[in-house]
Amino acid sequence: MSEEHLRPEALIELLREARAGRRSHPALEVAHHVQTVGVDFLAAELKAELDLARRAPHVSALAREQLDCLLDKEDGRYSYDTYLALPLLRAMTPEGTARRTSAAALIIDVVQFELAAFHGDHGRLPLCRPAAGTVRKRVNHALRHLGRHGFAALPAGLDVFDREAVRRCADVVRAAVDPEFLELLPATVQPVSPVHDEYMFIRVLQSYESVFDELVDRAAETITALRAADLAAAVTRLSHAAEALERASLLFSLLATMTSDTFHAFRDRTEGSSAIQSAQYKRFEALCDTPSAERLRSDAFRSVPAVRAEVLAGQDTIAAAYRALCPSRKEEPAHRAFGAALARLEAAHQRWKSTHHKIAVRMIGDRPGSGYTAGTPYLKDRMDGRLFSTTDRRQTA
Repeated sequence: MSEEHLRPEALIELLREARAGRRSHPALEVAHHVQTVGVDFLAAELKAELDLARRAPHVSALAREQLDCLLDKEDGRYSYDTYLALPLLRAMTPEGTARRTSAAALIIDVVQFELAAFHGDHGRLPLCRPAAGTVRKRVNHALRHLGRHGFAALPAGLDVFDREAVRRCADVVRAAVDPEFLELLPATVQPVSPVHDEYMFIRVLQSYESVFDELVDRAAETITALRAADLAAAVTRLSHAAEALERASLLFSLLATMTSDTFHAFRDRTEGSSAIQSAQYKRFEALCDTPSAERLRSDAFRSVPAVRAEVLAGQDTIAAAYRALCPSRKEEPAHRAFGAALARLEAAHQRWKSTHHKIAVRMIGDRPGSGYTAGTPYLKDRMDGRLFSTTDRRQTA
């Protein structure tokens, strides 16, 4: 087994050399050490040196993002975003990168991490490693997901433990991704524990954030098309949004390969970080239709004050833009096509919420959520929530 991480004293020396300007910031060495011991188990002296490193006058913006996310608990800033290193992930993603391309890079990274761990190639996240059957199932689900992204998956029936075949599949994805992004990608997993499955858990949640980013883009484009009276373009954008949610459903299959016991081996250390804090998911919801006053008062929106402020400022929505467009001509074919696209997106969203609830029930039962929420009862209460009001659905029927 190759040992990728450095002992604390060796890593401290690298950090000091970087502060002195004798070398670049050791982003990957920091990441490998964190992935071996877990953020919550870093030595106090090392955390002090990491803090000094981010305060150095010549530290790069990306290095500072990595260290800010890593030291979030020390600063009292721990959140869903910092746990997932989203500020770093978004800052290092080249402008113009397709959402599905960056999401595919995250998933193929899971495949490579799982197989490398199974074959003993690294010592990262060494606790509670899954059995061969679980690894096979997990990799198969991941490759099926990549197939939905338009990348060539492995032929049916091929053994996923065929390392050369998996490498060829990975190369197809990696060839579409910026090399510098790929080089720094390992730094975007900062687990709180050394439990193996936390790596996959983080990558799946990051992948969902990529989906939400795409949904926000498509919703904004739909509004623009409607304001330009271009119903055909609006239908296309809505269809793309529905496809993104439908494509993302396989991510739940990946999460389902994790046992409840393994999940709870690290979950208690993520208190204060919850998907309820996902700003992009709330932004998508608010771009579809203006949330009710009750919804805006909920913990979900109070946890994302920037999005709440956008809504209260009177931002445009798909529902409002459509209501303003030829309200008396909704029987025409173009309007019927729009209504069908709207219904498809609504249905995809409902299926997504239902699957999310089922997975949460299996994993956490009736325990409170990790973001100081009610957990699964909250998800159940939201099952009746819709992206679009009853009136809007009736008008487009």
